[in-house]
Amino acid sequence: MRRASKDHMPAQSAAAVRRRKRVSSMFLRRVAILLIAAVAAMWPMTAAQAHDILKSSDPAKGAEVSDLSEVVLEFNNAVKFPKVVVLNAAEEQFQSGEAGFRGKKVVQRLSGMLPPGKYTIGYRVVSSDGHPRTGEIPFTVIPSSTPTPAPSPASAEEPDTPAPSPRTPSAQAVAPASTPQANEGGAQASSGTPLFTYLVIGLGVVVAGFGVVVAGRRRRSGG
Repeated sequence: MRRASKDHMPAQSAAAVRRRKRVSSMFLRRVAILLIAAVAAMWPMTAAQAHDILKSSDPAKGAEVSDLSEVVLEFNNAVKFPKVVVLNAAEEQFQSGEAGFRGKKVVQRLSGMLPPGKYTIGYRVVSSDGHPRTGEIPFTVIPSSTPTPAPSPASAEEPDTPAPSPRTPSAQAVAPASTPQANEGGAQASSGTPLFTYLVIGLGVVVAGFGVVVAGRRRRSGG
């Protein structure tokens, strides 16, 4: 009996050891499965955080606008090499020039006012980690509710140039008055001629008298 019990005890201990091994292996297997599931769940989040994402856009996705001169795309980080196109339903392009930067925003100017209709913004950038990022943003342009102001009737009836006044005097109506300066000058000239003659005659008389006096003195001195 003692021998039988001694033989039975090693068998029981061996079975217990095998059970403990199975339990530990199952526990390790479950822990490994949980770790793999956790890593698989966190992988998309880490991949999304590694790439730059679009935070906002103007116009926004699905927005309706009536006045638009440029497209603005804002990313969470500074991107590189932006390429932006604006297409209508017929795939006609309405962007003008190349896209530029305004901080972390990508700005694309348009070629002009967009006609009403459906449009799509297509973009492609290179994120800060070197991976390309692409996307599309649909929006709609609606007619403007503000009418164009029409000219008032008063301004429409005003002529471009004012009409000449009927009372404007003619250039030939007033004859130039004669100036008396010419006549006065002629009178002075005519009156100046006798005065000059008198001066010449008087000068001649003085010279003749002086000659007579000189001749008389010479005669006296000679006698």
